[in-house]
Amino acid sequence: MTFDQILTFVTIYRTGSISKAAEKLYLPQPTVSHRIKQLERELGKPLLIRVNGTVRLSHEGHTFLPFALSALTALDQGREAIEQLEHGLTGTLSLGCNNSFAGTMLPPILESFLAMHPGIALKVHCYSTEEQIKMLKSKHIQIGITRYTANDPGITFKLLYAHPAYAVISREHPYAERDELSLEEVLKERLILYEAESLHRKKIDMTFKDLNMLYDPHYETNNLQLIKFWIKSTMGIFLSCPLYMQPEIDSGEMVAIPIEHNPFPMNQIFLMYRDENLNSLDRLFMQHLEQYMGSYQSDELDDPSELDR
Repeated sequence: MTFDQILTFVTIYRTGSISKAAEKLYLPQPTVSHRIKQLERELGKPLLIRVNGTVRLSHEGHTFLPFALSALTALDQGREAIEQLEHGLTGTLSLGCNNSFAGTMLPPILESFLAMHPGIALKVHCYSTEEQIKMLKSKHIQIGITRYTANDPGITFKLLYAHPAYAVISREHPYAERDELSLEEVLKERLILYEAESLHRKKIDMTFKDLNMLYDPHYETNNLQLIKFWIKSTMGIFLSCPLYMQPEIDSGEMVAIPIEHNPFPMNQIFLMYRDENLNSLDRLFMQHLEQYMGSYQSDELDDPSELDR
């Protein structure tokens, strides 16, 4: 099975005719027919059905088609990757992202990627998961970074990060030296929360409801920077994974404390994409992103079943 045979088969499928395929490939028609016969002989099945001068795919041809298309795509990407190695990586990286990730984790990720590949251009769109899905389908972005998945068979969601919700507080908070907090202790303090319409908040609300526990959402906003200000001002406790507060935790301004018998769903971040739309630049950035996020993965996730919580 050769590249020429696969290319000829796909060209016939796309043009719907052996003669048109021959014109497109700048080949004599007998050469096109010979290539297909060789491919059919190797596979042991007919790929084309010829009736009254027309050509259509057989059942076996339809089965083989996605693999032929995938092989041509992979070869094109390989050729593109070789050219980029020779001339330096160029092009435009178009991605979507939620606002919280864009304001915290994405800048150092892009900075390290651009340090290796300074020739690329960037387009970053900050939208909800629903809007990113629309942009993926319309090809305005090639990659999305989101907290949530969706039931869409055309899009792949790949888990990048998962972490339990912690109690994030100021270094000056009375709980700051604790190794762990009970939920009852958390509820003695004022809570800082995202606004009620957010999916993150709905998960918090549902957990407290299932536990028949009342709580006071004393401070509410959809702005992460304001949340950080309230935390650093010792105004309350924020229930979240530490990732979005990582710079402040690393600097010692905040601490993240595990919750005893943690009842909350895992906080997750997903990479989403449509595989057929990805080019070599997209795949290179995805690899870089996965490696970077792997360094932040929680040590608590030794058990893979934890990801299903």
